Amino acid sequence: MIVTRLESVGKKQVRIFFDEERYCLLYLNEIRRLGWKEEQEIFQDDFQELNEILLHRAKLKAMSLLKYKDRTKRELTDRLLRLEFPEFIVDGAVSYVESYGYINDEEYVRRYMEYRAASKSRLQIRQELMQKGIPSELTEKLWDEYEYQEEDILEEQMKKRIRQKGSITEDNFQKNYAYFARKGFSSNQILQLLKKYKK
Repeated sequence: MIVTRLESVGKKQVRIFFDEERYCLLYLNEIRRLGWKEEQEIFQDDFQELNEILLHRAKLKAMSLLKYKDRTKRELTDRLLRLEFPEFIVDGAVSYVESYGYINDEEYVRRYMEYRAASKSRLQIRQELMQKGIPSELTEKLWDEYEYQEEDILEEQMKKRIRQKGSITEDNFQKNYAYFARKGFSSNQILQLLKKYKK
């Protein structure tokens, strides 16, 4: 394996290419420590040392990312891949934090529902969680733990909108209907409640 290119990225990092393929980002001090130059042949021991450096750094980065914000497994994976860690290094770092319970998609869904279920439709919550990499089967499985009455939530949201935007009238009926439909509430429930509150 040959180091075919060392490409500067900003003032502190270098992108390393092996046999013309991009591999990872290294800090300048890491490159100096390894002592690598362009066109140098890399042997298995050197490659192993590089991957140990990367795995250590990926684990620290994963812990740092989770310190400030809960993330799903996929969100954490995507974030580490954007930092140009090789895929198998990312998998190792994610497995590491998962083994200590720092990421747990099931617990993430429970917390998400706890904070969001009072203001959002079931469809909207499911879609938001799917964007975060949560399969809909997991969301559905956990719904049963909540006493979730979508019609009551819709009514609360409608009262709130009336307080903020004013009464439901003939003129704004369609606009209000579209607003709640975009949030994923049932058409029948929206129409019934709009009629109920229409002046």
